[in-house]
Amino acid sequence: MTRSRVINLANLQTFTAINALADLGSIGGPVKIPDACKVMPVWTNGAGKSVRNVLYANCGPSTAITATLAEQVRAALVARSEFTALLAHIAPTVAFAAIELQDVRDVHLPVVRSSGTAVAGTSTGIELPDEVALVTTFRTNSIGPGHRGRMYQPGWASSALGAGNTATAAAVTALGNWSNAIAQVVGVQIGALSLGLQERQAYTGSTGTSHPHRDAHLEAISSIIVRDNHWDSQRRRGLK
Repeated sequence: MTRSRVINLANLQTFTAINALADLGSIGGPVKIPDACKVMPVWTNGAGKSVRNVLYANCGPSTAITATLAEQVRAALVARSEFTALLAHIAPTVAFAAIELQDVRDVHLPVVRSSGTAVAGTSTGIELPDEVALVTTFRTNSIGPGHRGRMYQPGWASSALGAGNTATAAAVTALGNWSNAIAQVVGVQIGALSLGLQERQAYTGSTGTSHPHRDAHLEAISSIIVRDNHWDSQRRRGLK
């Protein structure tokens, strides 16, 4: 004999899923930040996919964001000794393809791309999986995760693997030097490398903390470091 139970639907409550990782103050729509320009180093991996990091520079109110400027940034970067040192840890199937710039002082402005030739890695090792990366941390003079940025560097070769499945000290040093070289070149060619923060509405966090409204703005980067030798991942880079 089976038993059944009747449930009064009036006693059920609607359950709403909450993404705990989402920014509750986020305002949708295109990026618009005063005096800001996106700076995007572009790499291509062995599968032919393009991989971008999105950085920001303070271009001021009047700097013209053009393909000519993008090429000036690219050319200055590849001429640096820090770039040559980084390539020694990058697989030969991976290439530094371009610098892309986008003016975000207003919405819907086009991305412009450098015109120079791609430069391939010079390591003799094979390419690590597409999603494997080492991370550079960009700090500002403000505290908290909302005032830090990250750059996930792709393209590493197996020669960068060290003991305990970590990155070699040489690879970590090369990335730190390369990241600082980016800041120096961008600072000369465009303006200070910065953290780009979009407008955010006021909201109350899950712990009851009140977060005030924030206008879109840039925060100057005060230090650039590679904090550890642990491999990180960007899973979407490994998608088929």
